[in-house]
Amino acid sequence: MPEREMVRETQGKRHAPGVLRYDAERRRVWICGRRMHHGLTGALLAAAGLALMAHDWSDRSFWFRLGA
Repeated sequence: MPEREMVRETQGKRHAPGVLRYDAERRRVWICGRRMHHGLTGALLAAAGLALMAHDWSDRSFWFRLGA
């Protein structure tokens, strides 16, 4: 594919398309081309952590065991 079909211009800067993108230079999170506000980003990360914790709830006795 030609390069112009694989990237798109966004406010004068080229970005690869994708569902989830992190701009390390500006420390911003983009989801489906929309920039997430820092509060919403934190809430999404907290929700992901909560989901992972709920998934592993039966293994909670191992969470803080040394060497586990």
